[in-house]
Amino acid sequence: MSKTCEITGLTKSQQEKWPLTYSLLTSDSKQKSSEISNSNCDELSKDVLDFVSKQEISKDLTERREGIINHLKKRFDSEFQGSKLSAFGSSKSGLGLKDGDVDLCLEFNGKKPKKVLNTIARMLRHDGMEDVTLISHARVPIVKFVDQRSKIPIDISINNSLAIYNTKLLRLYNDCDSRVRPFILAVKHWALHRGICNAAYGTFSSYAWTLIALQSLQTTCPPVVPNIQQEGKKSIKVIQGTQYDLTMCEDPKVLLKENNSQSVGELLLNFFESFALNWPWDDNVISIRSGENITRSSKKWKQDKPSIIDAVIDNNDVRLGKHSLPVEDPFDTMHDLSRVLRPEGAMEIREEFLRGFKIISEGGDWKKLTETKFPELINDTVNTDLFEDLRTITIQDAKDMLADLQSELSVLNSELEIRTNERNNATEMSKALRKNSELQREENKIANTIKPRREKIERVKKQRDEVNNNYIPVHWIENEMSKVFKRLTEDVDLMRTPSLNKEIESFSWFFELQSMHEHSKKTRELHNEFKKLLREQETALFELENVKASGNGFNLFGDFAKFDELAHKLLMEMSPMLNQKRKLKREIGRIEAWIGISGRSSGTKNRNRHKKRRNQNRYNKIKNNVNLAEVKSRAASGGSLSLSDLDALLNSGGISSISNNQENEQNKKKKKPRKKSFSPHRGKRGRSKKGM
Repeated sequence: MSKTCEITGLTKSQQEKWPLTYSLLTSDSKQKSSEISNSNCDELSKDVLDFVSKQEISKDLTERREGIINHLKKRFDSEFQGSKLSAFGSSKSGLGLKDGDVDLCLEFNGKKPKKVLNTIARMLRHDGMEDVTLISHARVPIVKFVDQRSKIPIDISINNSLAIYNTKLLRLYNDCDSRVRPFILAVKHWALHRGICNAAYGTFSSYAWTLIALQSLQTTCPPVVPNIQQEGKKSIKVIQGTQYDLTMCEDPKVLLKENNSQSVGELLLNFFESFALNWPWDDNVISIRSGENITRSSKKWKQDKPSIIDAVIDNNDVRLGKHSLPVEDPFDTMHDLSRVLRPEGAMEIREEFLRGFKIISEGGDWKKLTETKFPELINDTVNTDLFEDLRTITIQDAKDMLADLQSELSVLNSELEIRTNERNNATEMSKALRKNSELQREENKIANTIKPRREKIERVKKQRDEVNNNYIPVHWIENEMSKVFKRLTEDVDLMRTPSLNKEIESFSWFFELQSMHEHSKKTRELHNEFKKLLREQETALFELENVKASGNGFNLFGDFAKFDELAHKLLMEMSPMLNQKRKLKREIGRIEAWIGISGRSSGTKNRNRHKKRRNQNRYNKIKNNVNLAEVKSRAASGGSLSLSDLDALLNSGGISSISNNQENEQNKKKKKPRKKSFSPHRGKRGRSKKGM
């Protein structure tokens, strides 16, 4: 066989990578369904249910998730006032794996979503979160990160309100039948461990696999779940400027006309068989909104070129044509979830369906079906025990670890202090040089105005002097005009009436003065402009001297850009050190807390023992100092007793001992005399005199 297949165009390595798909494409006969025994289906059901039972979210994990969400709410409330953080997705619909991520939506009216996500990414890095990744070019931009302690993966999107309704819809489907959750979790677990459940790597997202699995449950005969969106109270809402039909039946069980009694194993067999033998995407679209596969033509989602095979054959990493394996969003019906697929990802999906059907047909078990293909893509390191690694070591070892960490923190603080001082010095130098640069620019700006202004002053002065040489001064003309005007307009003495020629001369002279005045005004304007320019020149020279005096001589140290670069370089060096400092402080706090907890638990018995001993000693001391007979006497006579007296009395038998003593005393006083005995008896023995 040649290296490249003449039928498919696949290379030898591609044939080996997708052997089942290659065999299907080159075979003339179609695959046939095989009979699978009930025992195999029952065994598969048992394995799936055992797996699902281990996917229950523990109380510790729930509290850990809620703790992270509450922490983020507080952080976002202070940064984005009026914002609202809500959880959605599989963690809220009940269709999530234990190790699955937590999807959060931040609803915020203000900055653009990408700017908000940039701010969030910086905040998360500052808080020490791991693997903070900003995916800004996605249809719904998100920030992905992993909690540093619990290793819980979290995705945050902005104003993704429609996803909250998607979560509600999936929750209703989950509540329809007890088999929905194990079936969907089984499909998602299989897809995840076979490397075809990661949109970032060109395969379907977890949400897309949920819709594909639900479509399988809708099209099983009889259906396991109905089409929830076909009935219910009409609900039309506008979200982010777009109108959506959010109609859902709140009680979907009433929509089922027949009961399906298949086991989870049988449902999985039908799932793999339908996709392996009757590949639906050649002519159809996955649509849970319709409750069945709808044709591409009715949806107008014709597969664009290049096709999957053509794109795989082309080694230039070309993009797939639109609607390659179309999956319709139940609310945003114009959104095709297959838009993220890459050529190799689509081929992997086809190959894994064929592999899954082959394994089940041959009686393979659940473990083989879900064997992990790419371990590096699986996150199974969720940790809810804060002290898990410390429980196996002694207190002394923990104290030694604490001392080492504190020493490391001290060294790190010293290094940070040195770099901080260096950066502050570089920043100050940059500011000083920048100020000098600004002063230099200001000096040049002022100096550049002095010479042109001086030239203008000379020009205006020359024009003014020329006008002064050719015309009579304005003030003289104005005085003369005033005199002539007065003479021409005053009352005439009939005895001294001027002659006609005299009148004509006066009017002629007045008109001539008017003409002269218009020309002479220019002299005044030029003179005023001359004085103004002189003042401006004087001010400029004064400012120039001040600017020169403000210079501090820092230009000798070079350009401010070099110090800016140094400050930035130091900041880049300090950033990982600051992250390390935060981690060390958290670890120190954790170990200190563990030492405190362990110390309290081990010291409780000793403290109780010492307390009991102190109480006993105190009682013995009191008991020794109290005259019990005197206390009983006072108690019998109705006298007052102190607390120590009462304690001694109670420990000696209480009130009853007083009455017993009284009876004994009375008995002693009333002792009856012995009756004399008249019977023979031995007399008193005398004392022996022996030895006297």
